[in-house]
Amino acid sequence: MTVKIYLIRHGQTVFNVEHKISGQIETDLTPAGREQALQCALDLLEKDANFDVVLCSTLKRAVDTTEIITDILPAPTVYDDDLREFCNGIFEGVAIEDLQQMKFNPPYKTAGFTFDNGDDLRQAYSSFDPCYDNLSYPEGETKAEARERFMSAIKRYIDAHTDVKNLGVVAHGAVIRFMLLKICPQTVTEKIKNAETRVVFYDRKNGCFYAE
Repeated sequence: MTVKIYLIRHGQTVFNVEHKISGQIETDLTPAGREQALQCALDLLEKDANFDVVLCSTLKRAVDTTEIITDILPAPTVYDDDLREFCNGIFEGVAIEDLQQMKFNPPYKTAGFTFDNGDDLRQAYSSFDPCYDNLSYPEGETKAEARERFMSAIKRYIDAHTDVKNLGVVAHGAVIRFMLLKICPQTVTEKIKNAETRVVFYDRKNGCFYAE
């Protein structure tokens, strides 16, 4: 049996507006973000989406987005820490512009790369190139680590609940992007937008994710 998975990013946050790095630090939805979540729910309703359950990151911005969506599309909600955003270490809460202006002395070394400034580090983090999969910010996690825990959490739930056919997953832009870059890189041409939905599938027989 195939499971249809709706990967949904949370609505716009205060940090999004302020151009700050979030990650696993808390930041609230803006009024616009709440409207985006509502519109997302209405769009899903129009497309006859019907969730058996919604998996949700434990970060507040995802929780609030989920509550708005399930008001329109009622479904049980299960919260999982492993669905949280990519951990950005010491740069969480830092303005992107401030990071870009940083100079590192001594240079910061990670995954075989050396960076002497924040602008180059930020661009490498933002890249879709898999050569940066083992890159991390200081005291943060690698893209590969974040992708593995995120995808494993979804697989773990599906494997334990054989009756699930339609699954909502409300989470974060980076971890959703990391998953898509792993299973269907040709479909990823830009970052995931706030309250954007991407649909993928899980093949129970072969134990793998795929996209159509």
